[in-house]
Amino acid sequence: MVTQKRKVRFNVGGKIFETTATTLSNASENSLLKAMLDGAWTAQYEEFGEHFIDRDPACFQVLLHLLRTGELLVPPTIPDTFLFREAHYYGLLDRVRSARSIKLDGENLKLASSITGRTLLQDHSLIRASANGSCSIANGRVFHVYDWMLQELSIANLDYMKIVDMEWYDSTSILISGRKHSNPNTGGDGGGRIGLFNPQTAKLQHKFKLTQTSSSSYRSHEGDNQFSRTTPGNLAINNSNDTIFCCCKHDLFTKVDGIGVWDTITGQQIDFLEGGYNSELNNTFKLQWLPSNKCLIAAIRSPQSNRISIFDPRMKEMHSGHWEHNPYKLKHQGAIVDAMGIEEMNCVCVIDENGFFGFVDLRRLGGESQMNRAWWSSEEEEKKERFPLPGEMVHIGPGGKPKLGWHGGKLFCSTNSAISVYCGSGFEWELASQVEPKYGGFIQDFSIGGDRLFSLHALQFNLYNINVWETPPSPLPPLFI
Repeated sequence: MVTQKRKVRFNVGGKIFETTATTLSNASENSLLKAMLDGAWTAQYEEFGEHFIDRDPACFQVLLHLLRTGELLVPPTIPDTFLFREAHYYGLLDRVRSARSIKLDGENLKLASSITGRTLLQDHSLIRASANGSCSIANGRVFHVYDWMLQELSIANLDYMKIVDMEWYDSTSILISGRKHSNPNTGGDGGGRIGLFNPQTAKLQHKFKLTQTSSSSYRSHEGDNQFSRTTPGNLAINNSNDTIFCCCKHDLFTKVDGIGVWDTITGQQIDFLEGGYNSELNNTFKLQWLPSNKCLIAAIRSPQSNRISIFDPRMKEMHSGHWEHNPYKLKHQGAIVDAMGIEEMNCVCVIDENGFFGFVDLRRLGGESQMNRAWWSSEEEEKKERFPLPGEMVHIGPGGKPKLGWHGGKLFCSTNSAISVYCGSGFEWELASQVEPKYGGFIQDFSIGGDRLFSLHALQFNLYNINVWETPPSPLPPLFI
């Protein structure tokens, strides 16, 4: 065993480095450098007087400096992917990730990396960020998974299933809902499935069954799984209670509309939420669980109206076994295309097809609700607080459907090829910053996770591009000698 104060000599790719055992002990237990302090490596060291490693010396210098000082200083000549690969070899990837982890600030974003892949992007393309900074994209029947180093982990083709929604359940599981392709012989769209997939292998881990619905006469059809004809839709996750939610849309035979609830520990369905008469839950395009308020919101878009429905499980015993249901009907021109609950403000932010967004106060108990404010999210004119006029539109290009996000007390909104960031409080918000890659194409979707902002862009020739935005580290202060 090498003593802590003893010098240790390395020959890395022909370049000599000297350090101490104390510095090497700062590495993690399973790292190569710390393993070299063990007696198993003593014979080689005593014979040659050094440890020889046939790797890149420039990256080794960066990693050795990280162990000495805790600072990650990377020269511009070393690409991120190259550094990550070398750090993985030495078992120091977690140290590099920790050193690079800077809290995402929407007012200070820099394009850190870009990934280009080939697939035929469709209108309904998704990107989802995980809490550890990896991401997954879904398009049609195919989904791809990229790790924190932005290397493709896996790719899967669900064959006859078209992906409807996708969410990271945790770092080891991705929840996906899919519907079968149309079949004229069955009437309707042929049902679908919900499953948990392993992001490392893209293998199915568990398939959830729909065993409870509002249609008791249909229960005996196709045994114990009514997804044979009922189509799953958008998803929501309650991690604190190991619960998932999924919209269920009826076909011509079952007339089943509602939201299924499953326990992920047992894999069994535990509830089915009905929206009541004329609830239009079959037109739900966004589900979200609000952990602080302990309620589920469903954003609904139909030719007749836009509305937000709220389901509260705590009132179940007082409502004949049903969750309390408070619908908000939005009095607003234009179809709502995205919605997002913001618990800090007790509101839901919504954005319409014309690029107007505003807020709905959730402290009221249902009824009709006017958006409190509306802003124009146009790229062409300065943002103005105003209400949209009938027939007035912002030019939204194909595939540039507006999307919403929330992180660090800031509101993110994508329109066409740009993402705008708004700061404020209450219902008074101002444009703080805007990011737009030079060559990016229209934004299909974006997602925030692991102190990264991912945006999915459609390019020409069946190519897609993932842009990864991060907050850069603060510059080091000057040294005064």
